[in-house]
Amino acid sequence: MYAPAGGMEAVDLSSLRFDLLCGVACHMFGVAAATIRVRGTDKVWHAVGPASAAQADASDAGLPAEGGCPLASIPFGDGDAGWFSLFGPSSRAFGASELRQFEQLAALAQEQLRLFDLAQGALRRESGFRLLTEAATDTIVRGNLDGVRLYVSPSVEDLLGYAPEELVGRKAIEVTHPDDAPAFMAMMQEIRAGRLKIGRTELRQRHKNGSWVWIEASIRLTQDRNTGRPDGYVVSVRNIGHRKQLEARLKHLAEVDDLTGLPNRASFFACLDLAIQRARQGGEKFALLYMDLDGFKQVNDTLGHAVGDTVLRETAVRLQASLRDSDRVFRLGGDEFTVLSDGLDGAGAIGLAQRLIAEIAMPFAVDTACISIGLSVGISCGPAHGQQADRLVECADQALYCAKKAGKNTARLYGADMGA
Repeated sequence: MYAPAGGMEAVDLSSLRFDLLCGVACHMFGVAAATIRVRGTDKVWHAVGPASAAQADASDAGLPAEGGCPLASIPFGDGDAGWFSLFGPSSRAFGASELRQFEQLAALAQEQLRLFDLAQGALRRESGFRLLTEAATDTIVRGNLDGVRLYVSPSVEDLLGYAPEELVGRKAIEVTHPDDAPAFMAMMQEIRAGRLKIGRTELRQRHKNGSWVWIEASIRLTQDRNTGRPDGYVVSVRNIGHRKQLEARLKHLAEVDDLTGLPNRASFFACLDLAIQRARQGGEKFALLYMDLDGFKQVNDTLGHAVGDTVLRETAVRLQASLRDSDRVFRLGGDEFTVLSDGLDGAGAIGLAQRLIAEIAMPFAVDTACISIGLSVGISCGPAHGQQADRLVECADQALYCAKKAGKNTARLYGADMGA
């Protein structure tokens, strides 16, 4: 069990999704496998690269069968709490740019661990507050079987802004968010019917000022002491807004590229899988544009990574501005971007690619520099070129190679003669 910073007791790390970062590392660097370990726990998060998936050893180590010798390892966290390692053939070497990218992934792992520590601290504080409900740390509510409040403790004013007497005689459903109301009513019905002894739920309720507050409610049916028949319920309520913010931040880290704010590689493959499912079920066609920037390495080498980062951010803005609302653009890493566009055939995708190429061809003004780069685009179409994610990406990558070979700053649609 991992012991978080601050001397807190050991906690379970199974909810951390370091496997997503391992998957990003495998795709980004083309390595056989990636693992993350955290000191004080036997759990290993891992992923294998596409080339190793068929023979991957599903042991605790999660390493490919052909070897367990790390190519690169980076510690992260307070006191080197974790290790991020990449595995593959000993002949594989890492350049300075790749090592910087690896360090950025390790920094994301460190941030996830830090936020997890904070979330666990919040959960522990909430657990401690639960012991103090009789002292009104939590809001305590007594209601009848119809859901009408008979008593509300004074702490509700801190929680929802109402004085207790403003809520007595009213039902909780009246201030519950419409999206959360159906599940809440269904749970209350289960409690009233005796099929659920204790109900726990998370929902939003309206504050007196009109805002929405995330709360956790623990509800227990009560019985008459003489007859044993149900006579109402008691609920303990607490604010979990801070925890929800932390959960949202962790989700953001797992799904969004920190530099550009675009959805990242993991989000791309998730969206591609959904597009493939829609194509299989309803025959909906879509286009996959696989893109990278021409001349970007020279920008980094001559003007520095700070300028390069600015160009990447501006590229993301330009790409988004050139797409329909239904189109989605992703940053895979480095200067690689992808677009998923529903309803387009090959001709439509070529037209879209040409618009994007023209947009990126416009000079970038960064500080006093005027920077000109290009965009090469490879295109595959689903389901025409395949109904599996790896196949469609492979076809688009082959088309991108042909675009580069044709002189760059152009687009190519995948064809059978490309040899994918």
